[in-house]
Amino acid sequence: MSGNLEQFLTDLSRGLERTMVAVNKELTLRHRIQRTWSMRQCARFLNVSIQYLTKFANANDDFPAGEYVGRERVFTLNELMHMRALLAGSAKRPYDYLAWRKPGSPLPVVSFASQKGGTAKSLTAAHFAQYLSLHYGMRVGVMDADPQSTITLYFVGGEGLPAMPDENTASMVDFAGLFATEDAPFSDHDAETLDSFLLKTSWPGLRLLPAHGETSEGEIQIARLVREAPAGKSFYRYLRDAIERWRDGHTPKTRPNELVVDGAVDTNKLDQALTETLDCIIIDYQPALTLFQLNNVIASTSLIIPQTMKGFDIATLSTFVTGLLGMLQHILSHERLDIGSGANMLLPTIVQRNNEQDLKQISNLLEHCPTEVLPVFYLRSDSIANASDVYQSVYEYEPDTPGKRKGINRFIANADAVNDAIVGRLWPGLERGYANAWMDEFYEDDEVDKS
Repeated sequence: MSGNLEQFLTDLSRGLERTMVAVNKELTLRHRIQRTWSMRQCARFLNVSIQYLTKFANANDDFPAGEYVGRERVFTLNELMHMRALLAGSAKRPYDYLAWRKPGSPLPVVSFASQKGGTAKSLTAAHFAQYLSLHYGMRVGVMDADPQSTITLYFVGGEGLPAMPDENTASMVDFAGLFATEDAPFSDHDAETLDSFLLKTSWPGLRLLPAHGETSEGEIQIARLVREAPAGKSFYRYLRDAIERWRDGHTPKTRPNELVVDGAVDTNKLDQALTETLDCIIIDYQPALTLFQLNNVIASTSLIIPQTMKGFDIATLSTFVTGLLGMLQHILSHERLDIGSGANMLLPTIVQRNNEQDLKQISNLLEHCPTEVLPVFYLRSDSIANASDVYQSVYEYEPDTPGKRKGINRFIANADAVNDAIVGRLWPGLERGYANAWMDEFYEDDEVDKS
C-alpha cells in the first residue's frame, strides 16, 4: 500500500509543480499594488489636515505630481513616501512623518502566533506590517515562519520576489543558520549575508524573508542540533542570535530631516535609507507549538495571539498558552533571558457581531484578564475574500464595483482600529485615535441593539 501512496504523492507533486508555473506567471504579470490614494487619504496617512497638505503641495516644486483620475489627483505608495521625506525635511519634529528608529533605540520584534489555523493570523500580521508603512513610513521586516507561505503571498510580485519562492530562496531556516556546513553543525552568517536574505517588496522600505516547503526543514534541523548539542549554543537561541547579529551590523544612520537637499528629496539617499535598517520585525508563525517556533518566541520582544472566539477555540488557546508557558519556565530556570519584555496581547478575530457566544467570550476575557486582551478586534467580513482572490490585502486592493468598495472600506476602518490599538501598546503616544473611535461606535451600537 505504501507504494500506492508514494506514487500518488509523486504524481500529485508533479501536477502541483506544473500548476505553480501558471500561478507564478499570473503573479508576475499582475501589478502587485493596484490601489492609489487621494490627497485627502494621503493627508490622513500623514496625520495632517487636507488644507495643510494642499498648501504644502502648492508651495513645494518637488511635491509629487500624482495622476488625475477624473477631477481627483491620486498618488502611489512611492509618492506617499516621497511626501513623507519632503515634509520631514522642514519639520520641527521630523520623526512625526518618518517614525524611524533612532540610533541606540531597541529593535522591536513582534510575533503573531497561534496553535490553531484559520484564526486570520497571517492576514493580521500582513495588514499590521502594511499599516506601519502607510501611516508611519516605518521600515518593516516580515519573516514568514509558516511553510504554508500565506503571508509570503501578500508580498509576491515585488522587485525582490517576482514569483513564488522555491527551495533555492533563502528562508528563516537559512537566516537562523540551522543548516550544517562542512566545518560546523550550524552557520553563524555575518550581518551582510543575513541582510541579503531580506527581499525587497512593492512596499517602500518593507522587506520579506519568505517561506516555502523547505521552511518545514527547520524542525528537522532543530531536532538534529538538540541531539548533537553543539557547544556554546542553546537550541532556542538560533534565530535570536541571528537577529542580534543583523541588528548590530545595521544600525540606524540616516535621520528623517537629512533627506532633503535644496528643497528637493534626494531620492538616492531616500532609497538607501529605506534599506539601511529596519524599524520593526514582524514574524508570522506556523500554527503549531514546536521547537522551531519556540526559537521565534525567544527572539521576540512582543507576542500577539490572534484567536477566534468559539468555545472549542478557547480550549485550543488554553492548551497553546499552557504549553508555551511550560517551555518558557523550563528555559528561564536554566538561563535568564529577556523574553517578550514589550507589550503582549490576545487579539480576538473573525468575531461575528450578532453571535452571542463570540461576544460573551470576549466579555469574559475582558473581565478576567483585561490588560491582556485587546478590546478592539477583527469582525468577520466577506469583503476580504475579494482581495484575497487576487493575492492582495485590503490596503492594496482596488474594488471594481461600488458594492465591493463599501465593504472593503468598512474592513479597512476595522483594520485601522485594530492596528491603532496594537500601535498604542507597542509605541504609546503614536496611536491615531482610530481604536477609540471604533470602540465608541461599536459598543454604542451594541448597547442600542440590546435595548
